[in-house]
Amino acid sequence: METLKILVVDDEEHTRLGYAEILKMGGYEVDLAVDGLDGLFKAENGGYDLIITDLRMPKLNGLEFLEKMKERNIAAKVIVITAFGSYKSFKEAENVGACVYLNKPVRAADLDAAITELFRK
Repeated sequence: METLKILVVDDEEHTRLGYAEILKMGGYEVDLAVDGLDGLFKAENGGYDLIITDLRMPKLNGLEFLEKMKERNIAAKVIVITAFGSYKSFKEAENVGACVYLNKPVRAADLDAAITELFRK
């Protein structure tokens, strides 16, 4: 299997760097975006297999980010992570293309299991 290319989009630096460290230890190629606008630019140009995004971010929140990805036909799979999970936001995320919805705090094992399940053949 080729190395997955993953983009982590989160406005909280410690969270973004924490996910990146976990993902790199798992053997994935990882890029980072500081918010939804930065993430959208990188998603359009980066050829990512997977995008992991926070739900609440300034400038462009996770749902808006997903809607823009859909409008621009960006085909990456998406995991949405939030500290403010609700059934409503889960359904909204699902409706705009999220493959997985995880509530913070996300353990490394949970993130790895979600990625493995998404790319299982």
